[in-house]
Amino acid sequence: MSEFSARYGERVGLERRKQFGQFFTPEPIARWMVRWVLAGGAGRVYDPAFGLGAFHQAAGEIAEGVAFEGSEVDPVILGFWRARGDENGAVVRQEDYLRAWGRQWPAIVCNPPYRRFQKFLGREEVFAAFEEHLGVKLSGYTNIASAFLLKSISELCDGGRLAYILPLEFLNTGYGAVVKRQMLARGQLHAIIRLDCEKAAFPDVVTSVGILLFEKRAPRFPTRFYVVSRLDALETVLDTPPVNSIPPEELRPGEKWLRHFEAGTLPPRSPHLVPLSTYGTFSRGIATGANAFFVLRPSQVTALGLAPEEVVPCITRSVQIRDPLFTESEFRRLVEEDAPVYLLRAGDPPSAAAACYIRRGEAEGYHRRYLTRFRDPWYRLERRRPAPILFGAFSRDGYKVIRNYSQALNLTCYHGFQPAGQGARYVERLFLYLLSRVGRETVALNVRQYGAALGKYEPNDLNQALVPSMEWLDRLDEEQAAVEIEHARHGYLSSEMEALFETLIDP
Repeated sequence: MSEFSARYGERVGLERRKQFGQFFTPEPIARWMVRWVLAGGAGRVYDPAFGLGAFHQAAGEIAEGVAFEGSEVDPVILGFWRARGDENGAVVRQEDYLRAWGRQWPAIVCNPPYRRFQKFLGREEVFAAFEEHLGVKLSGYTNIASAFLLKSISELCDGGRLAYILPLEFLNTGYGAVVKRQMLARGQLHAIIRLDCEKAAFPDVVTSVGILLFEKRAPRFPTRFYVVSRLDALETVLDTPPVNSIPPEELRPGEKWLRHFEAGTLPPRSPHLVPLSTYGTFSRGIATGANAFFVLRPSQVTALGLAPEEVVPCITRSVQIRDPLFTESEFRRLVEEDAPVYLLRAGDPPSAAAACYIRRGEAEGYHRRYLTRFRDPWYRLERRRPAPILFGAFSRDGYKVIRNYSQALNLTCYHGFQPAGQGARYVERLFLYLLSRVGRETVALNVRQYGAALGKYEPNDLNQALVPSMEWLDRLDEEQAAVEIEHARHGYLSSEMEALFETLIDP
């Protein structure tokens, strides 16, 4: 962070910066991005999220006579920049970029606000404008950075260049498909550079960050995927061999692109692999909206006088499960430790004890939380069945998969698999595959990478993951599977079972 941005941060505080999604571009990155867009021959540059003017300053250092324009929604940060007295002819409008339409630009460079869809205020109006002007319908999960990028692509003049630094999670999400489709349809996607040094660039951001280079002209060569582990390596990255180089016709918007940052990570080709949705579906865990109210320890249940039927067993934290197999005896151990493993399920009408607790919750404002205020009544949680397979929503150094033999439900720390049709017959064998080396390597192609090596799996990512077909799994009978489960109890499979799964991709 520069001295100027540090002074601004001290002035306004972290909360306001987070409110507007303000994470400032380091000077070396700003200069590199501006240099690339100016190499396209433009004499005018536009920044849709001006902030403290890092790109404007870089443009002034790189070339004389560059006309610079920008937009900034936050009057406080804009006033702070203007008070510096370094406008140098820049034209910066105080406006919401996502509501300002009708302009075209020969060069665009941007570090858009980093705010997730939950903080995307007024998105219904914004999404309606995108549908009107661009003819695209955005998903409700679209974040602000992706919306900025999509709009900028549409506003780039023919032959113009665009450089964006933004979270890369959209490359692996359903909502990102529309952005990828527009990039492929509207021009040449030169390169995407993943910054593995994201903590050096953005210490406060917990997400994967990258730079996207795009030009408004017919595609002439493959898109190159690079990984940069040090900021000083950015200067020469385009002169080095990429991790992958993918022709435009092989980049499909509906597929996950993060895997292209890893060499040799294309999905395995095998007639014996099918989507996991063939057997059933993963869904997110129960979202209470107020865990402090709904999640109870056994001692609290007793103290509140709740009846046994007014609570249900539930895994509320990932760390509550230690081993790949979770049984009723493991749940009883948690109860004996007075762990928070019960979920309120008040009757209709609630008992006197439950009604008293609900009134206490209302006095503390739990009924006005983001999720609870949309329920009727607010304390009524969604109904679920115990899931026989649990899958960790977040991971480092490999995902966490659990065979659940208990009657415990699960919160959002795990996704739960519910078999459908014949899928119930294959639960044990699917679990073994997910625990195997081949399974881990294949399923991990669908992970969404965040900063600090944090991976996130969404239910639909898992449902699209490739698993063995029913015909292939029938090679492994139920008796063999039962024996192998005992190996799985210790967190690994037998060498014979690992070798069997290896034949899926190396027959």
